[in-house]
Amino acid sequence: MDNLIEVEGVRKAYGEVLAVGGVSLRVAAGETYGLVGANGAGKSTLIRTLVGLSEPDEGSVRVCGEDVRRRALAARRRLGYLPEELYFYQRLTGREYLRLVAGLKGAEERSVEGEAAFFELKEVQGKWVGGYSLGMRKKLGLAAAFLGEPRVLVLDEPLNGLDVEMMRKLRERIERERDAGRAFLLSSHVMSFVERVADRVGVMRAGRLVAEGTASELRALAQLPDAPFEDVFFRLAK
Repeated sequence: MDNLIEVEGVRKAYGEVLAVGGVSLRVAAGETYGLVGANGAGKSTLIRTLVGLSEPDEGSVRVCGEDVRRRALAARRRLGYLPEELYFYQRLTGREYLRLVAGLKGAEERSVEGEAAFFELKEVQGKWVGGYSLGMRKKLGLAAAFLGEPRVLVLDEPLNGLDVEMMRKLRERIERERDAGRAFLLSSHVMSFVERVADRVGVMRAGRLVAEGTASELRALAQLPDAPFEDVFFRLAK
């Protein structure tokens, strides 16, 4: 099976603070990988490096075989990204923003309407993004990430602000697109969601990947076969 995400020996420091210390991981086509860890564990730094927003001090990252540093444009064309912190042009409408992203990705106009409908934005597409609630902003970010049918989707805290029904729709969408051969890397603090949607989970602590495997394998490692998955997380991440 092809690896669509390949992270090899990535290290990133800010002065004397080591944010990511030699992390390697792979995500295959048709796989969802959950990346979890406490605040400050290095998840967001690793994700920013993966999508090309931050250069590693050491190591390499490939997306669909393209080196993210040397072939940045080619890699990004295959990538959909939802950052944890969303920043939009406040004086654009939702429709204008999605059309802008679609143009950058080379996506068809009809995909804008399709994603707006899926993420329940049809009623607010004509309003300025600056007036959107947290939930609407999150759905707009997700719609933008899915535009253009990227082979790889990286979703950093995708559930914040979503209601239960939209969480369910998103889970089913991820499962459907994974089964179609796409690769997902997602980070979330909602452990029940991670356990249900992820084929494998990586646990970060102090900038390092300290455990990796299926939910069942991590339960066995933590010696918590029947506990809630958040208990498994706390056992391994602390």
